Amino acid sequence: MNFHRSAGARAAALLLSAAMLFTPALAASNGVVTAESGLHVRQASSADSASLGLLEKGTTVEILSDLGNGWLEISYQAATGFVSSEYVEPTTVTGKVNAGPLNVRSAPSTSGAKVGQMASGTEVEILSSEDGWYQVVGGDLTGYVSAQYVTLDSQSASITYIKVVEGPLNIRSGPGSSYDKVGSLRSGRVVETYGQENGWYKIENGYVSGDYVRIAEASEAAQNDLGSEIAQYALQFVGCKYRYGASGPSSFDCSGLTKYVYKQFGYTLNRTASAQLDNGASVSRSELQPGDLVMFKKSGSSASRASHVGIYIGNDQFVHASSSSVGVIVSDINTSYYKTGFVGARRIV
Repeated sequence: MNFHRSAGARAAALLLSAAMLFTPALAASNGVVTAESGLHVRQASSADSASLGLLEKGTTVEILSDLGNGWLEISYQAATGFVSSEYVEPTTVTGKVNAGPLNVRSAPSTSGAKVGQMASGTEVEILSSEDGWYQVVGGDLTGYVSAQYVTLDSQSASITYIKVVEGPLNIRSGPGSSYDKVGSLRSGRVVETYGQENGWYKIENGYVSGDYVRIAEASEAAQNDLGSEIAQYALQFVGCKYRYGASGPSSFDCSGLTKYVYKQFGYTLNRTASAQLDNGASVSRSELQPGDLVMFKKSGSSASRASHVGIYIGNDQFVHASSSSVGVIVSDINTSYYKTGFVGARRIV
């Protein structure tokens, strides 16, 4: 293999994500249920209101708002419910930027205006979370950063990862097979969980049955996270210009982008798309995971080597430095051009 990774960089890049800071004035923070016998989720903010369900002790809940009357509004089964604040312990989270320079944006999206950058190692306070983004304060900057690039302090983090042992596994909108299917996970996929209800694990975009998963080992969780972290890191360059021969940080060609991104995590890739086909290990299209390199040739070409490369980000999408007319963009691997031109994929981590 024509790449290497330093131990220090590997440790720095390892993602640890968990509960978010609870601040009454802010939305989408987290807390942990402390009631020994479980905590009822109510239809309204009253003990006399109908119970929607029971949360086990230790369940992480997403707090939407503190009503200030002893009740919290929480996210529950793809809707909302109310719980007594007496039995929910807020979690205060601080952390450090684990890859930089990290763009700080005005909104929780790559389309948000860039308000500054944070260097790797910057200490931050997490104010809230939304759709995979943290609102943070660090130094003299306040804004949103991708949660993938903040390593939370271990004393405030509590993480559980599960691995799918029988797939494809349906993702449901609520904790039960009667809820709508909103997606699926392939066998072997490792994902982070945010609590458990009635034998179902809550994950980022829904719920999965505990019958078809197991608790992931630390090495499995670390490797899975790192691939996702690399994919998310690459997304911050969407909108940058394409320039042949450029390798960042403000402009790229296709292999320059992949080489630059992996360099931030301690990996050295070959320089051209064709040569990067020799990096890492070969994986099939059906086995693609976030962070994998995806390789293409020009449509109709008889060449066996790649002439274009990008980074797979999940859901059949990849980020790449496309052309001088559009720059760095996200594309669907199933569009006819890329489907017919697909050469192979390489797993670096």
